[in-house]
Amino acid sequence: MSHYGFTILRNNTQDLNFKFSQEKTFRSKSGVNYYFGYHSFRKFHNDKIFEEDNELIIGIDGVVLNLSSLKNKHAISDQFQLMKHLYYKRKENFASDFKGEFTGFIFEKKSAFLLFFNNKTATKQCFYSQVESTFIITPSIKNIIDLKNSFNYNSSLDFSACYNMLTFGGMIEDQTLIKGVRKLNAGDYLKLEDEKFSLNKYFDFNNIEYSISDKKQAIEQLDKTFESAVELEYQKDQEYNYRHIATLSGGLDSRFNVMLASRLGYNNETFCFSQSNYLDEKIAKQISDDLYLNFQFIPLDKGEYLQDLAENVELNNGLQFYLSAAHFNFALKKINLKDFGLVHTGLAGDGILGGFLSKGDHPDFYSNKISYKLVDKLENKLSIERKYKNEEVFKLYQRVFNVTNFGAYVVEPHQSYLVSPFLDEDVLITALSIDPKLKKKQVYLDWLIKKHPYTTKYKWEKTGFKPNAKYKTELSRYTNKIKKEFWNLTKQQQKLSMTPEDFWLKSNVENQNFYNNTFHQKIDRIRTNQELFKDLKFVFYQGNINEKAAVLTILEMVDKFNLKI
Repeated sequence: MSHYGFTILRNNTQDLNFKFSQEKTFRSKSGVNYYFGYHSFRKFHNDKIFEEDNELIIGIDGVVLNLSSLKNKHAISDQFQLMKHLYYKRKENFASDFKGEFTGFIFEKKSAFLLFFNNKTATKQCFYSQVESTFIITPSIKNIIDLKNSFNYNSSLDFSACYNMLTFGGMIEDQTLIKGVRKLNAGDYLKLEDEKFSLNKYFDFNNIEYSISDKKQAIEQLDKTFESAVELEYQKDQEYNYRHIATLSGGLDSRFNVMLASRLGYNNETFCFSQSNYLDEKIAKQISDDLYLNFQFIPLDKGEYLQDLAENVELNNGLQFYLSAAHFNFALKKINLKDFGLVHTGLAGDGILGGFLSKGDHPDFYSNKISYKLVDKLENKLSIERKYKNEEVFKLYQRVFNVTNFGAYVVEPHQSYLVSPFLDEDVLITALSIDPKLKKKQVYLDWLIKKHPYTTKYKWEKTGFKPNAKYKTELSRYTNKIKKEFWNLTKQQQKLSMTPEDFWLKSNVENQNFYNNTFHQKIDRIRTNQELFKDLKFVFYQGNINEKAAVLTILEMVDKFNLKI
């Protein structure tokens, strides 16, 4: 699997032997060497840039959804000249004008000043590290490991990151599982000058205040920004004459995206992946049939993807437990995306419109866990919590941008980009501006019922009821509990969810053998640290499948990169 994007090296002496299909080099007046390597694919090629003149080297990888409007706004049709104009106008806030899935950089030749930025939602991976006088920025941790090996340096496991993985299923803040390797977060940029680097933000959702307390205003603003976000995504497909494709399930978020797009004149090919005959398949097929949309179902029966450990760890660089989006990756391998544009989804919808809020009166910043077994070993909880304005913003960064974004990571190797109108900057700002009291009173449902009642004529997988009666949504906490107990008692656990992974593990000998054999083959690498060795064994033997998968993710990273313990 390929990691697409820019790898940039700054070093004083040796040739580090990195080779990419596209390359540029520069030597500063002080004798410092800069190497710029680029690995990309052709889809959305006009949005990408890797060019230079006598002043600047500019690189942008990915898709900039509002590129056409920026060209029109500034009356500049040439992309390089547009980027140059925006940079001189905005300087370090250069990337704040862009919407989309991208990373990029600006390099000033005269001053040897480098600015490297991630997008506002961190849907693309970017890592950085320093080894002696050499600094590297890259989309692949392997490149950093290779660099350290060239200096005869070992790479070491970050124990604090391990306990975050075992508890949250992913990293917190800018961690990776490797000491000295950090990732570039949402809205962040790196600045290299005078042979020093600093980390800064050009965009921060922490700056959003709760300013909408009227339900009518909330619904109107959500509707306006959401429709604009949908239009922006699908117009990008049309700009390149690509066909539209979207995920569709029994949830609200994906159906809202697909059904609104259809009303706006954009007809998707849809695909769904789940256990066969589960509500997701039935509801998605019914919606597709009613809208006359082509529909493809990818069955996940028996959980074949449970054994795709190495592949998914390579995709996510060990940032999340490998099962987090392994089912999505499995489904994408069954689809030919060649003629399609963006992969349209409803990612993060429920979360930003109330799902991040704790049920009680007191916020619990750390409520989203895959395990409580080693929660007492987490470090710096309070200091991290204090950096965020409220529970919702914390969970947006730590849950969506640090864990859920694995869904975006698995799309890119299939040579496309994942988008969701719920991750549009203006939609997120609107959602974060709404008083939590309105969200707890289900303003999301009120919005759909008032503005988009056609989305409520189908059952909601989460509740088993149509979403146009709030009392049924509340009632579902009891009916779902009864159904769950019944399926367990009658040994029909495959009906528990779209991905009944615990059932697939218990009922499939091949999956059991894979888990047990992989664990036993790799766990001895940890033996030199008895505390972690003991904790990993405890979680693996006593945990559910997500907890076991978190253990295997750590072991795979240790084995893959020969990490020092």
